[in-house]
Amino acid sequence: MRRARPLLGTYVEIDAAGLAGPALERAIEAAFGAVARVHRLMSFHDPESDLSRLNRRAVAEPVAVDRWTAKVLAKARTLFDETCGLFDCAVGAELMRCGRLPSHGLGNIASGTFAAVEFMSDDRIRFSAPIAIDLGGIAKGFAVDRAIAALRAHGVREALVNAGGDLRVMGKTAQTIHIRCPGLDGRAIQAGLLRNAAIATSEAAATVVKQRARSASSQCAHHAYSVVASTCLLADALTKVLVQTEDPSAGYFSKFGAIAFVTSADALEDRVA
Repeated sequence: MRRARPLLGTYVEIDAAGLAGPALERAIEAAFGAVARVHRLMSFHDPESDLSRLNRRAVAEPVAVDRWTAKVLAKARTLFDETCGLFDCAVGAELMRCGRLPSHGLGNIASGTFAAVEFMSDDRIRFSAPIAIDLGGIAKGFAVDRAIAALRAHGVREALVNAGGDLRVMGKTAQTIHIRCPGLDGRAIQAGLLRNAAIATSEAAATVVKQRARSASSQCAHHAYSVVASTCLLADALTKVLVQTEDPSAGYFSKFGAIAFVTSADALEDRVA
């Protein structure tokens, strides 16, 4: 059974099997509910989300957040530390300046790093500096993971959840995976088979970072940066690291048990020619 809904700024597709019709419908509905919960909690655009409340108030006082939000922030901090700051969710100021995110009246926000995020007891968070965080580089992967968890809790053992190219496969059946590479006019290319794992792909032009050494408008523009990992959260986040390092063999990926690869549209076109 396959269903799709607009969530997370994209279309989320769930393909599941193994239960009778009504039971499978309930499982898929629960999975979409989990994705919608992540959307409500971690949207930069929703002024009432946990994320928006943090960006407005956490520099002045500790802010209580949902346990899912706290979990994602904790994972983001681990990734920030273990990648020497290459994965950094404190990019709100940059995204607002270039018009990719609404300002929400955050006139006091400055550039900073995720090191300003402090974790307190009872899922309370505070900022030691007036930063703005955006979880667009990790929350979508987390939402896919929560959808898989909801399906599993309802007895589903074979499923695929795809949120705009961030996807995770559960079950014994290997799924053929395709990725879209910039410069190929929207065409998807086969990237292999995936079983009980997740994959995410990013483009340099769509990734806002602070430490990238090369410009996304040069040779990077026709590259797709993909990471296979045990969870979609990890795959999603580590693609942003790959965009910056452009080195699939960098130790950051093996540290998390992930595999990284770069697909070049130019190389593919040359091979076809």
